[in-house]
Amino acid sequence: MNQTERIESDVLVIGGSGAGVMSAVAAAREGARVVLVSKGKVGKNGNAIMLGGSFGVDGQGARDVCGEAEANQEYTAESLFHKMVACGFGLGDQELQKQFVEEGPPAVKELLDWVKECGSTFVFAPKACRWRAGGVAFGSALRHGLTSHQEIEAYEDTIIADLLTSDGQVCGAIGFEVFTGRLLEFRAKSVILATGGWQPYELKNTNSDMTGDGIAMALRAGAKVKDMEFLLAIPTIQEPLYAKGSILPFQMTMPNIFPLRHKATDLDGEELVYSSDPRYKTNASNSKVKKLLYCAFYAPGMYAKWDRYGNRFYMDYSAYTDQEIRDGFKTFYQNQHWWHGKDRYHHIDLPKLAEEIIQNKKRLMCGFGNEYSMGGVVIDKDFGAGLPGLYAAGEVTAGVFGAFRSGDGLTEMLAHGRAAGKNAALYARQVRQLEPENTAQALDRLLAPTQRGQGVSPIEAWKKLESICEEGFGFIRDGQRLQKAYEQICELRASLEEMAAPGSRQYNLEWINSVLVRNLALCAEIGIRSALDRKESRGCHLRADEPQVDNQRYLFSWQAYLEEGQPVYEKAAPRAPYLPLDTKNYPSVLDCIADTILGG
Repeated sequence: MNQTERIESDVLVIGGSGAGVMSAVAAAREGARVVLVSKGKVGKNGNAIMLGGSFGVDGQGARDVCGEAEANQEYTAESLFHKMVACGFGLGDQELQKQFVEEGPPAVKELLDWVKECGSTFVFAPKACRWRAGGVAFGSALRHGLTSHQEIEAYEDTIIADLLTSDGQVCGAIGFEVFTGRLLEFRAKSVILATGGWQPYELKNTNSDMTGDGIAMALRAGAKVKDMEFLLAIPTIQEPLYAKGSILPFQMTMPNIFPLRHKATDLDGEELVYSSDPRYKTNASNSKVKKLLYCAFYAPGMYAKWDRYGNRFYMDYSAYTDQEIRDGFKTFYQNQHWWHGKDRYHHIDLPKLAEEIIQNKKRLMCGFGNEYSMGGVVIDKDFGAGLPGLYAAGEVTAGVFGAFRSGDGLTEMLAHGRAAGKNAALYARQVRQLEPENTAQALDRLLAPTQRGQGVSPIEAWKKLESICEEGFGFIRDGQRLQKAYEQICELRASLEEMAAPGSRQYNLEWINSVLVRNLALCAEIGIRSALDRKESRGCHLRADEPQVDNQRYLFSWQAYLEEGQPVYEKAAPRAPYLPLDTKNYPSVLDCIADTILGG
C-alpha cells in the first residue's frame, strides 16, 4: 500500500517555473540525465504566471548579447551592480550580485530565443533596458524551452515532501502525485531546489502555493537559511473581491502605463502623503525602489489605525471626471493588450472595474500584498546549498537581493538556473548514486496525517497561520505584535504534529495542505523570530517602534538552521569583496533610500 515507485536520474530539478526549467536545460546540455518535478503544470504554476510587469539587464548586455540595438548604453553593468548593492541595504552577497549582472544577459537571451520560437510577445523598453511581458507569454516560452529538450523527463502535478540523504549528502527526494496519491521516490546524484519563495499572508499577489517548500526541505536536510524577515509588499487590490490579489494598483502608479495619479487615503479619508521632496524622485533605472517607497510613506498613517482597519487604504481618483477614469483604463489596456483578452488585465474586466471605482466615490480599496521573499537557502557562488549534492536557484535562495529586491526576479531565476544546472551536472559526473538513509522516516512523516481519523485540520491551520502573520508580521511591524505572533506561530507549528487527513490519498486536499502548511509554518516561525530580534528598520523590514537603520549594530543577516527540529539562530556577516559596506546610521529607511540609492 505504501510502496514507492523509484525514478532515477543524474540531476533532479524540483520546480517548474523559470529557475527550474533553466536549471534542467543547462544540466541536460552538460550531458546529464535530468528529471524535473513540478507541483503544477510547467510554465503555469509558481509566481511567473502572475507576471504583469517587466524584467531587464544592463544596456550593453541588452544590445550586444540580447540584440536590442536601441538599448540605453548609459545604464551600465557597473551601475546595475552598484544599484543592487545599495538596494540590498548592505546585506546582499556581492559575489551573487555580480553573477546576476554578468550572467543575466546570456540567460535572458536564451529565454528570448524560446519566445521567438513559440510565437510569444515580449516588448522592449530601450531607456530602461527592460522587456515587458505577461505571465502566459512567459510560461509558454518556458514550456517550449523544456519540451524542445525531449531528453528531460518531467513529472507534473507532483509534490515533493522531503529530500533524501545519505551521510549528510543529498541523493534524492520523496513525493507523491497530487491526483492519484501515488508515492514516488526520486534517486539522483544531485538535486536542484527551484521551488520559489514563501508568502505567509492572506493578502498576496502571487499564487497561493508559494509555501517555502524548498526552504523547509533544505532546513530539514541540514542546510541553513537567512534573511527570512524580509518580504516585499506592493499596492494590491483588496476589493472588489473578484480582483483581490491583483498587482493592478502598482501598475496604475506607472505614468507610462496609466495616466492618472492617485491620492492615497486611509479609510477615514485622511491622506497618506507620498512626499514630493526631490530626494525621492526616481528614474527608469531605479524605478523599482518605488515599491519600498510606497510602503514606507503610507505605513505610519496605516499603522496609527491598524487595529481599526488593518492592511487597507484607498487609491483615490476623485480629482478626475468619470470619463477621465474610463479613458485611463482604456490607456492601461492599450499598454497591456498583447497578453490579455479584450479589455482585460488577467481575469479582470477593466471597464467594469472603472465603473465600480466611479460608483465607490472614485476610490479603489487596496492593501500591501506580498510579492516576493528575499530570504531563503544560503548558497555559495556556485549555487551549492551547503550540503554535498544540493543546489538551489531563484527565489528559494537568499543573498542576491539582501533586504530589498531592486533587481528582477525573472532575471534572477534565469541566471541562477543556468549556473546551478551546469554545476549540479558537473558534480553528478564525479559521484556515484548513494543509498538514502532517511526514506522510511520521510515516508512516515508524509503519511502520518492520512493515518489519523481526527486531529488538526491542515486547511484551518493554514488560515490561522495567515491570520497570525497579517496581524503581527505584516509590512509594518512592532515588537509587541511580533512577540505575540512569535508565541502564536510556535504554538501553531507544534500543533501540526497532530494534523489529520483521513480518507483516500487521491486528491486529498487536507493531505496536500498538511505538507504545504508544515513548510510554511517553519518559514514563518524563522521569519517572525528574525524580525523580532532585528530591532531596527532595514529594507522591507519596517518597524514602527524602531524606525532607524542601525548599521552599527545590525549590519548582518540572521541565519538559522535546525537542531532536533527546532531553529537555532546565528549572525552572518555579508560577503562584500568588491564594494565597502556602509556603516553609517540613518534616522529611517526613507533617509537611507534618499542618501544611498537615489542620491548615490
